[in-house]
Amino acid sequence: MLISMTGFGRAVFDAPFGKLTVEIQSVNRKYLEVFISLPREFSRFEHEVRKWVGEAISRGQVSVRVFLVPNAAAVEQSLPDVEMLAELKRAWEKTALQLRMDPKEISLAFLMQFLPSQQKVDLARDEDLTVLHRGVDEALQGLLKMKKTEGKALAADLERRLKELEKKVGSVEELSPDATKRMRQKLFEKMEEVLNQVGKGTETEERLLREVALFAERVDVSEEITRFRSHVVQFEGLLASKSGTTGRKMDFLIQEMGREVNTIGSKSSDANISHLVVDMKSELEKMREQIQNIE
Repeated sequence: MLISMTGFGRAVFDAPFGKLTVEIQSVNRKYLEVFISLPREFSRFEHEVRKWVGEAISRGQVSVRVFLVPNAAAVEQSLPDVEMLAELKRAWEKTALQLRMDPKEISLAFLMQFLPSQQKVDLARDEDLTVLHRGVDEALQGLLKMKKTEGKALAADLERRLKELEKKVGSVEELSPDATKRMRQKLFEKMEEVLNQVGKGTETEERLLREVALFAERVDVSEEITRFRSHVVQFEGLLASKSGTTGRKMDFLIQEMGREVNTIGSKSSDANISHLVVDMKSELEKMREQIQNIE
């Protein structure tokens, strides 16, 4: 089963401290890159979130964003201690008088700068990690569902293009013997023309015939066709594989098929085969673009 590297998942649910929203988006990348944005209350759980994502996804650039809207109780719990603020205000007003300054200049915004960072209740308790895990897992499931759906569409497109390549390489195979024969005959006629001009000799004729035979062997593309079909069989195996991480192997096979097609093109001067080679290169390039998005 193919899995795309592109997808999006979202989870929204009520938690004891408010409404939690988790959004996870992924795009294609050669390796796994995870970017995490958490509310201040959950910042110490970043390592755990990164681990959960790594267990579910092997490749791609993944962005995890968590939003928290505290409920009324959580907001009240997060308010600063009024008694502490009052003590702080009295202390600064005393300092202001000693410096012959107006105590009225001691504003709430000024006091908040010196207020110790503490809350009546810590929103990010260890037990709240379970709540965060639930949200990340739900968003991941939505992401994976979209990735699998797109993966099926990619698989269908690749299968269609692979069948087209099989047809074209079959056409190359049908044309190849005639093309080689014509090339041999053309070369032989050229040699005959040269011999008629410089004179014939048994040894010279035999040597030229051997060279023609060797040349015909070098322009034969049967080995390239055989290797190309072997790569196609391997590619079909990856399409049928239950493993979701096949993108890199597919990319390698596309490169190998491209090498065989290039060799066929360089060996053959037949116009029909050349046209088929151009079409095959085009199909392989389109397949390569699709594979870049496969995990």
